[in-house]
Amino acid sequence: MVATDLDGTFFDNQRKINQEKFDKLLTYFEAHDMHFVIATGNDQPLVDMIFEPFIGRFDYNVNNGAQVKTKTGKSLRSSAFTRTDLPEIQALIEQDDTMHFRHGIIFNGIQDSYMLAHYKGIGDLYQDIRWYFPNLKFIDQISDIPANEEIVKVIFSAAESEAKNFIKHTNEAFSEKYHATTSGYGAIDVIPANTNKATGLAYLLDYYDLNADQVMAFGDGFNDLEMLNFVGEPRSMPNGDAYLINHFKNAIASNDQDGVLDTIITELALPLT
Repeated sequence: MVATDLDGTFFDNQRKINQEKFDKLLTYFEAHDMHFVIATGNDQPLVDMIFEPFIGRFDYNVNNGAQVKTKTGKSLRSSAFTRTDLPEIQALIEQDDTMHFRHGIIFNGIQDSYMLAHYKGIGDLYQDIRWYFPNLKFIDQISDIPANEEIVKVIFSAAESEAKNFIKHTNEAFSEKYHATTSGYGAIDVIPANTNKATGLAYLLDYYDLNADQVMAFGDGFNDLEMLNFVGEPRSMPNGDAYLINHFKNAIASNDQDGVLDTIITELALPLT
């Protein structure tokens, strides 16, 4: 099994992949009972939009492990907040009135994603986040989220120093309920406790009767750390966070140079041309 993060890892800097090379890799995997996993903080609608030509050929470990599905669509995990969690998380984020929001709070659900209306247009990353959530719905208050919606992740972005302090405080004071993590640059995900890419990947390993030693995984940021520590063959991206670069073997090239695909092909000696 191979599992990979997307931004800064599998994606190049234009959020694209080498589709021809990826198709050949998947064809080889399918012929040899191997599995390719998209392991990302992004949600399934975005993954399906980008990888539309390949749907049905890869497994999902999305929303930082909160949602896990097989390539055939079988749901293995859906780790969601309770409705009483949501206002508590909002208050936790907004308690520091000096926070420099680079984009506002988004409640990421299974069906849709929701932003509090007073954050509309706020922050230098607002337009960027709309790429990730093109169908974002605006709400006046949390109670406007439909009753049948499951919220699996709460996200926002702040200055990097503020993000670091928020993550430290949240994981120290609320570790039994929440887990805060970052993909870098001040982006923060708050997810249910015991939810990360490693615990999500474990569901797929159980399903396919594999173990972690049989997995090569790729990542560039701290939301990949648990997964990289978990698998037998972790690879950090040479363009990634310095901590990961110094603690794990690096991919043979950066995200902008087909680093994930070429590392898999080279290290597994795959006969792909």
